[in-house]
Amino acid sequence: MEDTALLNAHVQLKKMYTNLNETLDLSRQLAEAVDRDDQVAIHMLLAMRQEPIERLRRARNALEQQRDLLSPEDGQELEELLRGGPPRTDAAAPLAAQVGMNRRVLEQVGALDKAISLKLAREKSIYHQ
Repeated sequence: MEDTALLNAHVQLKKMYTNLNETLDLSRQLAEAVDRDDQVAIHMLLAMRQEPIERLRRARNALEQQRDLLSPEDGQELEELLRGGPPRTDAAAPLAAQVGMNRRVLEQVGALDKAISLKLAREKSIYHQ
């Protein structure tokens, strides 16, 4: 895969990382508001959290468009990297590392979101078993 394609993908992944961290921070604040039963803060933070999530969606869409514009072989390589696969070249290693960092933050967001949902919705939560 060309260095330009790797760089473009890395830029989108870094945008995603920034937005994941913002979402994580807002989720932490939301969890604190839930613990305090501060309904005003809960509603405000839910609305605020939507913005970085939307930016995440746009960055993911841009990444998918970049992938689709690549040759089938390069597109497959990028898709494998994005799914956490090992880099085929040294040049792809930073991209693979960024994917790993993004995945770790996403897991933290998911765990926090689950806890918030279970506190707010209890048995009506999507996470309730």
